Amino acid sequence: MKILAFIPKTAATEIAVYDGAAESFYGAIDHEPSELCSLLMPEEQGQYRFNAISEMMSGRGLSLCDVDIVITHAMCRDLPPGIYMAEERLLHKISANLIDDNQYRSGVFAAYLLSRHISDNYDAECLPLIVEPAIENEISLEAALSGLRGITREPVYNNFSQRSGAALCAWHELRRKPNETRMVVAHLGSEISVGAHDMGRIIDSNSPQDGEGPFSPTSSGSIPLDALIETCYSGRYDMDEILDMVSQKSGLCAYLDDVSLEGVKKMYRAGDKKTVFLVNAMAYRTAREIGARAAALHGSVEVIVLTGCWAAFTEFTDEIASYVDWIAPVKIYGAENELRLLVETAVTVYRGDFRILLYGRDRN
Repeated sequence: MKILAFIPKTAATEIAVYDGAAESFYGAIDHEPSELCSLLMPEEQGQYRFNAISEMMSGRGLSLCDVDIVITHAMCRDLPPGIYMAEERLLHKISANLIDDNQYRSGVFAAYLLSRHISDNYDAECLPLIVEPAIENEISLEAALSGLRGITREPVYNNFSQRSGAALCAWHELRRKPNETRMVVAHLGSEISVGAHDMGRIIDSNSPQDGEGPFSPTSSGSIPLDALIETCYSGRYDMDEILDMVSQKSGLCAYLDDVSLEGVKKMYRAGDKKTVFLVNAMAYRTAREIGARAAALHGSVEVIVLTGCWAAFTEFTDEIASYVDWIAPVKIYGAENELRLLVETAVTVYRGDFRILLYGRDRN
């Protein structure tokens, strides 16, 4: 059984090919963010990612002809969690949803197109699967309280990355189910989110999209409130410019010309003093957030999981661990483990352990 798993990201599409449980290929296709943003409909971005995946597979000598399952994940807030077949009813549902970002919806279209391509060109059956993770708000009442009347904290964080890191660590390290463990999970990517996982529920997390938590490669994290308000009313920026500044042009972006993972690693390892200082400061701020999540679990933390693409930056994760390894052991589950979880899900579906849902004909 051959499985093609892929994850659409803000500026890349990550893919992996597995023969059964053995990985035969892993890679990432970089995209120009402005080009993706110009594709206004999820089906357009899905076609774009389909073309990129097909081109990469062909360029690496990897055939699509014997792929049995294509699997990715989506995020549609009004779609119940489960494992869905990517078929036309679901495509219409995803296209009509105007709330969620195209990034999270485009994978459904790309998976459908890949399956159709294999069926039409190779006369083979390929099952297109979509994993819709649980995204219900599990934040505790104490964590939801903002301190300002009329505003409630409803954190938006890297849900699938955190849950996949937690699930794989629970299964492979602790030998238990995720809902039998307590851990702190930090997603380290273009933004950084840290969650307190209490028996499978994420009871607290910072919300990078709301400017909470540590600064990251592209976002500001928490900013002194008085200074931010003064900047907003300075007359130098409009609202869109402020939002773009704190979410896309802050963090490492505010100080370095190249904030790609490979670029930052290269400068760090060359001993560039500014880069070393900034990365270590980002690690310090991340460690502080991990400590806060440990407090949310009353200090009952079995393991600290670092996941996401920046978890592959050893010096960065070592610096984080130097601050927090007294709390609990630190385990690394990089970005490829999101793909690994998708593959393990596909294997369980193939064995018949999970039922495939058809949108509009099952419990939705």
